[in-house]
Amino acid sequence: MSSDNSGKKKNNLKTKNLPPLFMMCGGCVALVICLVQKQPLLTLLVVLFITLFVFAILGTIVKSIVDQFNMTMRYSDYFEDPGDLVEKRTMDDI
Repeated sequence: MSSDNSGKKKNNLKTKNLPPLFMMCGGCVALVICLVQKQPLLTLLVVLFITLFVFAILGTIVKSIVDQFNMTMRYSDYFEDPGDLVEKRTMDDI
């Protein structure tokens, strides 16, 4: 038996880093706000945990939206024919 995924489009975006990036940004903001307000350590940890959890969910949602958009996008809609693609010129071509 072969596990052929020829029916599925391949996702070529590197979106697996989006949820951790959202978590890191949200956690940093929450940490700075809690430190500026001089919150006790237990409160700071609870707020930070809740913030990381919420931003992990938001990051996963954004990742799935970006992945779904990439899976359904047809690049042929942007070009009329393959000749429309512009090739990069080098100094040898001039």
